[in-house]
Amino acid sequence: MMFESKILTGYGKSHASFGELLQGRLTDNRDFLVTLPIDLWSICNLTAVIRPGPLVINCEYFKSKRVAEMLLEKLGIKDNYEITISFSRNIPVGKGLSSSTADMLSTIRALQEIFGFLLREKTISEIFIAIEPHDGLMFKSCVVYDHRKGELIKELLYIPDFWIVAIDFGGTVDTLTYNQNLKFTDEITHQYEALLKSLETAFGDKNDKEIARCASESTEIHLKLNNNSERLKVALESRRFEPLGIINTHSGTCLGLLFPRSIEKPEILKIATDVNSYFQYPVFLTSTLKLLI
Repeated sequence: MMFESKILTGYGKSHASFGELLQGRLTDNRDFLVTLPIDLWSICNLTAVIRPGPLVINCEYFKSKRVAEMLLEKLGIKDNYEITISFSRNIPVGKGLSSSTADMLSTIRALQEIFGFLLREKTISEIFIAIEPHDGLMFKSCVVYDHRKGELIKELLYIPDFWIVAIDFGGTVDTLTYNQNLKFTDEITHQYEALLKSLETAFGDKNDKEIARCASESTEIHLKLNNNSERLKVALESRRFEPLGIINTHSGTCLGLLFPRSIEKPEILKIATDVNSYFQYPVFLTSTLKLLI
């Protein structure tokens, strides 16, 4: 009997997160972050050729390849497929914008389309945490998330409505290395715990100004804790542009100036140009996603 080759195609997509509205450690020694979904995307294009022979997975990104291996193992697929995974994305890599998490999640969604399965968010977290600390992109709103254990702490059921004028300080940061070097004092963990309570209240009230204020406070704590004097200086000086607040990519290279989406596009583009001229760092513009419920 002839074995006929057949080509299946799958498509998956995941948004990014602009760093974290808040990231730190609580008094019970639990690490956490608060995501901020943004309009930047990883798109996975996946082809699966059915043919005789062992399973082959072609993918230049180790983390996404490992996700595919783990999922196919769960599905009991060990042979008769050659799978090729490629990406198109507009998420800058190594900048603290969850690019690798987005790649892994878009890979899952492409595999879902081909092999016809669904995963709970908890299962996705379990797969990801076996690979690296990660953001909670698998949830539809901002979430409080334990990125080291891969566990949801609280779903916030809201996304604030921000323009983000992003300042990129250059270079890249490796998430694994960053997370290995974190140290927190008791004083800092109490600060983070109080700040998280304030942020959760702001989310409950859908108060974007207060959410932005909490992000600014978190940014300042983090930059002082890590002796990042240059980024702290820029964060403080950026007040001249009157943003609602400042957000930090903690394991990344960017600061984001948060502005209300009520500002028209031409005006925010002019602000972005002025920020670039003033600080002489590369700048890009993005925005938060709208949550439709």
